Amino acid sequence: MQDTQADQPRVEDHEIILEPSPEVTSEIYAEIDRARNLVHDGKFEEATEICKTLLARDELSMAAAAKLTFILRMLGQDEAADQIQSRILSEIRGKTHLFKNPQAAMFPAAMALIDFGEAEEAEKLIWKALEAEPDTQIVVVEAAALLVQLDRRDAAYQVAKEYLERAAAFDAAVHFSVVFSHIKYPEAARMCLEIAKKNCKTKPQRAKLDYFLASNGVPVAELDQHSMVVELFDKFADVYDQQLGALGNNGPSLIYTALEELNLSKTQSRRVLDAGCGTGLCAGFLRDYAKELTGVDLSIKMLEVSRDKGTYDFLARTDLSVAATYPEGKFDLVVCADVFVYFGDLRTVLGNLQKALNPGGLLIATVEDENDDTVTTGFKLYPSGRYKHSDVYMQQTLQAVGFSKPRLMKHARLRNEFGLPVLGTVFAVQKPALVFN
Repeated sequence: MQDTQADQPRVEDHEIILEPSPEVTSEIYAEIDRARNLVHDGKFEEATEICKTLLARDELSMAAAAKLTFILRMLGQDEAADQIQSRILSEIRGKTHLFKNPQAAMFPAAMALIDFGEAEEAEKLIWKALEAEPDTQIVVVEAAALLVQLDRRDAAYQVAKEYLERAAAFDAAVHFSVVFSHIKYPEAARMCLEIAKKNCKTKPQRAKLDYFLASNGVPVAELDQHSMVVELFDKFADVYDQQLGALGNNGPSLIYTALEELNLSKTQSRRVLDAGCGTGLCAGFLRDYAKELTGVDLSIKMLEVSRDKGTYDFLARTDLSVAATYPEGKFDLVVCADVFVYFGDLRTVLGNLQKALNPGGLLIATVEDENDDTVTTGFKLYPSGRYKHSDVYMQQTLQAVGFSKPRLMKHARLRNEFGLPVLGTVFAVQKPALVFN
């Protein structure tokens, strides 16, 4: 363990801000996870240097700074951790009366307070946020999620019920069913899905409803995955970055870290495909490797958000399970961050991506970990609306579609849900450069 008095990281004089841009947040959380992994590997000096660098940044959010305190305590740097915690609590308490925006101020501050065990103060901010915007769906969703994290389940249920009765909103009802399924509150989840059923008006909505009914163990005739994904992400596009930030999304960060660990040259010499690009959270760091950066997604709304950011050379609507919809030509690098969780059997998608690569090309992707030994298929749909895949299934399927043995396969946190980490795997595999019959 690191000497508690030696070479303590310091909090600089500049202000710790509430919430930087999503791109900066993704990069910072990648470094935080890298530091955490270094601590687990016993590389304390390297982890300390990362903490120092992060603490000196101009765009360090309160939420990220709070996460850093846990790493510093793992390093035995209690003095530095206490200093950061005191600084953050002072900032929050001194400015609480100025907080007006739930997402930009109240919720990030509440999350930091929860991390520090200040439950009563955190709950006051949550109720203040609800009072400020009681009919804004994303605010109600985040408030309910944070109340769950505080183990205030009955309060979260009442917040959801009152909002859904007022709004009669299909998407909100489905989302709240996910929240309540996760905390094993099936009566509340069924209430939400019943409200969703009453407000289901289109074929894509029916596909989405069936998907979540199935994820809660309700038999359905057939899942229309294509329509479900379009419905889910078209509705989600405008708030996607904010929602993932609130969940501590780590998918893009894991891709970033994998690229660093593979030590690929940053020569901007490759044709790079961001498969399932969403709103372009990976685009910033992929630029270092790409002479041509293409983003594809099934959701037109997501592609429109990426287009407005201006980070890709080409964008195209693509169904990863249909090879005919892929862009022309071969790629040298393909990344898929948080994409495979919306597929069960991955043989078709992985086979398509293998064919889209040049010989020697790399695929880097994430999946959620399936650790239930009773799941004999290797994958399972969960109430979150996402699939989990086992290591054995992934290795066998990657080999079956023609990839070499993984160059990298590492377990890590993908994001948080209701205060608990969702564990996943980032893997990197290569298409063989030579094939001998």
